Amino acid sequence: MPALNKLRIGLIGCGSFGESHLATVGGIPYAEVVAVADRNADRAITIAARYQIPKVTKDFRELCELPEVDAVNVVTTEDQHLEPVLCALAHGKHVFVEKPMATRVEDAQKMVDVARKTNLILMPGHVCRFETKFATVKEQLALGQLGRIISISARQNRPKGLGAVYKRTHQVLVCSIHEIDLMLWYTGSKVKRVRGYEYRIDAGTGPDLTWGILEFHGGALGFVQTMWLVPDNVRVNDDGMQIITESGVANIEMNYGISLWKEEGPEIPEVSYEPRLRGSVFGALREELSYFALCVLEGKQPTVVTAEEGVEAVRTAVALVESASSGREISLA
Repeated sequence: MPALNKLRIGLIGCGSFGESHLATVGGIPYAEVVAVADRNADRAITIAARYQIPKVTKDFRELCELPEVDAVNVVTTEDQHLEPVLCALAHGKHVFVEKPMATRVEDAQKMVDVARKTNLILMPGHVCRFETKFATVKEQLALGQLGRIISISARQNRPKGLGAVYKRTHQVLVCSIHEIDLMLWYTGSKVKRVRGYEYRIDAGTGPDLTWGILEFHGGALGFVQTMWLVPDNVRVNDDGMQIITESGVANIEMNYGISLWKEEGPEIPEVSYEPRLRGSVFGALREELSYFALCVLEGKQPTVVTAEEGVEAVRTAVALVESASSGREISLA
């Protein structure tokens, strides 16, 4: 593929996070979205008009055939990533696929196998690797400033209202996949075995709270917690992580960098993942999508996060889901 001055992206999936991609790419000078597709045609038309996207296609297959598209961002629901990814690769497009890469390990591995054969870039959307606090801890670990990891505990807790939307997929694959990926990144080790626990307020729906214990081949222990039980009127996402090492402790709190005390009540603005400033999106999402664009433009495979690492995160998360639902420990090869 010849060198490009600006990466031309086709977006598949125009939901809320697809719109976040549109807003973010709009602030990256060397990337632009030139086409969108969504199974909800009215939504695709509306979102294209809102962001002045010149092309709306009937479905993702048509979008992948467009010669003016260099790369595709797949931002569909969690279990609908495989077909768009494979279609894009088959048409010579580089691919950014949101986390989790898939909800089945074999689907994620199939994506990697095809990307290798076609020599195209396939990058999973593990945005936390691009968030400043998490990336700083990784650098401290890489420089040997904290010593060998003994344990990592993490939480990602969300308001009840979000559960109504995201219970379509097990919350480990929606939320804890972030913490699992970070633990794999920090330790540089795969997981040996997992034990999961879950609690359901209504037996007919997905879990409202999940705990997971992870044992790594390198000896470290991990603990993850996620839930859809934060009261909606609290208006915060409760995220945090503690890394205990032989020579230190790293504490990360995501929610309390800025607090605003207003007449109508307190507010904690989100300033890490996709804060909106001066009409554009900043933060980790912009760093992530900028990095993907540069990798494609420069013809370099991503190193900050690889497709193979995305598969390992899915493998661990799926094992944790199986453990929580079956009530038994699961060993990973």
